[in-house]
Amino acid sequence: MFVEMFQLLFTIVSIEAVLILTLGFGTPARRVVVKLLDISKQGRGPLVAKTVAATMLVLFGSVMYSTIQINTRVSESGGVANSTDQVMFANRLLEAFLMGKHISIKTPYIYMSFIHHFLV
Repeated sequence: MFVEMFQLLFTIVSIEAVLILTLGFGTPARRVVVKLLDISKQGRGPLVAKTVAATMLVLFGSVMYSTIQINTRVSESGGVANSTDQVMFANRLLEAFLMGKHISIKTPYIYMSFIHHFLV
């Protein structure tokens, strides 16, 4: 389960980087990306962006709840965490950081739309 989440998050980051680089330089692929952005912005774009943001917010809340549970269990056991709790806590913290970063960006759609607005 954890591997799939990390793969998904790193895939999102990679796609964002490729799109930003494509929009940043005047290449033939830029025209294709601009046309795809225009098509995606017609009607459905904001709905998709809000749905993705809401899903990530729910996942972020779930990860934070799990992290708080682990922290509570450690504090109830006298403040000493076993190695399993330490690994789970570090993993959840990394997930929370990656998802929190994307939530604070307010979905990649806004960045792409912002760059598209100023380049066209």
